[in-house]
Amino acid sequence: MDGTRKNRVVLIAVIGGLIAALIMVLGTVWLARNTQRDASQSVRTVSLMFLDELAERRKQVVEEFLNDNVQIIHVAIGLMTYQDLSNQNYLQEYERKMKALFDLERFALVDADGLIYTSHGVETNIGEYAFNYHAMTEPSVTLKKTDTGERKVVIAVPVEHIAYKGKPIVVCFM
Repeated sequence: MDGTRKNRVVLIAVIGGLIAALIMVLGTVWLARNTQRDASQSVRTVSLMFLDELAERRKQVVEEFLNDNVQIIHVAIGLMTYQDLSNQNYLQEYERKMKALFDLERFALVDADGLIYTSHGVETNIGEYAFNYHAMTEPSVTLKKTDTGERKVVIAVPVEHIAYKGKPIVVCFM
């Protein structure tokens, strides 16, 4: 072999080696990126499944809490006597007892005119509450923003066959 031919063979071998090395490097980079993408996708999928499970469990806890509080209202209404409805002092004392018995921040009754009877007296601010006391047929859960900007959960339950001072009581809420 002469020197030129030998140089060409060496050059082709070097170029072939470089191409092979380039293919190996590019293949490794491509494989690494795909592996990283697949690993990230797997982590994301597992994370979403975990979050869904947590959300479902939290939903169950919240539903149980709300159902328990609706039951508390039913029990409290069941504990009401005719004497409790005979005058404002007895009604306020009944409401104080229910608040203490069930550890409630607020316990109130709403009549058909929208007057709110609480353990502190009568309120006329029914418009601050998001439930529709006129047409309520099932328990309602709403939020009320307080004067401090804090939001409170309001659980309201329709009431039947109870009257105070001749006015039907239509809702009990806490």
